Amino acid sequence: MNARMPDIAVIVVVYNKLHPQCLPTLRRVIERTKLKVDVVVVDNASPNLDVAALVTKAYPQAHLIVCRLNRGFGSACNRGAKGFKAGTYFFLNPDTILTDDALFEQLHAFIKRYPKVGIVAPRTHYLDGSLQETCRRFPAWHMPIARRTRLMAPHRGKRYVDEFLMKDFDHEAERMVDWVQGSAIMIDAALFREIGGFDERFFMYFEDVDLCRRCWERGRPVYYLPSGTIAHEYTQGSAKVSGPLAGLVTNRLARAHVQSWLRYLSKWGL
Repeated sequence: MNARMPDIAVIVVVYNKLHPQCLPTLRRVIERTKLKVDVVVVDNASPNLDVAALVTKAYPQAHLIVCRLNRGFGSACNRGAKGFKAGTYFFLNPDTILTDDALFEQLHAFIKRYPKVGIVAPRTHYLDGSLQETCRRFPAWHMPIARRTRLMAPHRGKRYVDEFLMKDFDHEAERMVDWVQGSAIMIDAALFREIGGFDERFFMYFEDVDLCRRCWERGRPVYYLPSGTIAHEYTQGSAKVSGPLAGLVTNRLARAHVQSWLRYLSKWGL
């Protein structure tokens, strides 16, 4: 008799950082669900972290994949999903904590109830409990300028950023959204394979925007679901500089952000 295919394959990509509560809380949630869940941890060539030792200690049942080269976040996600069949894939950042024991039931039931749904994402909080705006509108070409520089008029830039981050939405109701941040997303596995997974030309940043746009292209909407929650120790590594010009020189992530932005504009237009 063939073994039952997992309902969910959780893909966690690690690069030099794994929150000490990420895998233990993930394990707790899995132990309390009736769904069949596999966990895949992808070490994206971390030079400063012994990922294998951490996984062995925190979640020995997890499948570990070790990449020799860091080819980017999307590439590592694809690598993790490639060898594991499941009904859905749940991509989870390593700096997250699962705070809702019914998280998987909520997200998975939503996708099963509405088969046309492509991606669903939970409500996300910072570690202090405040809301993190992870569902957003598609960015205009000037989005990084408005968010990272003072080149736009202050009132105009703030108005655009607030609209982009959907600050006009109270985040208490489920709704269709343009896209969701890739820190915690569940996607129908057949759809993920159909669209070819993450576009690996995006080393980091905008790969989640691009994935959601390709779902929408196929008539598979993206949803935000407030009934499932996680906590996310979010840090904007590409912004840890004294200014945008200095960042291009000193900050590798800032350069990756600009490169991905230009690649996104080249692919999708202004």
